[in-house]
Formats: sequence, C-alpha cells, structure tokens
Amino acid sequence: KVKKITKEYLNAGATSGLGLETTRVLALRGVHVVIAVKNVEAGENVKSLILDETRCANVQVMQLDVSSLKSVRDFCNNFVSLGLPLNILM
Repeated sequence: KVKKITKEYLNAGATSGLGLETTRVLALRGVHVVIAVKNVEAGENVKSLILDETRCANVQVMQLDVSSLKSVRDFCNNFVSLGLPLNILM
C-alpha cells in the first residue's frame, strides 16, 4: 500500500526523463503537482499520462518560459493567485 501525502510540488522539468518520473510518482502518491512548461501541449501530454494511471491525481499545467522575464513574472503571479503553498520545487 502506498502512503498518501499532501503537499504541493512545482516542477519546471517534468516533460521528460527524471523530472517526468519524479512528477508521475509524486502525483500517484497524492501530491498536488504543478507542471511548469514552455510547451503547454507537452505538459498536457504528461498530465494525461498521469491521469491514465490514476484518475484521482491532482495535476495542473501552467506555462513558464524561463528565458522570458515577463513569462516568469506572469507565472509567479498566476501561481500566487492559486493560494497554494509551495512545499517542493524542482
């Protein structure tokens, strides 16, 4: 039996490799996952992959282009407006 934990997790590298696997496993364990991506379509694909494994996962996709200060500011404002704590940043 997998222990469920409740935390908020923000990952800016969740569309492939170790970031994808970490995001998937944390979501399966009950962590609220925010996937911050430049390519929203790729983020939505990751979200679908996770939801295919468990419908009760709490996954959000938000756009973030770290090469653009405007995008970073917009992302931060949008994340803060969610009113969520940030427990894990990767």
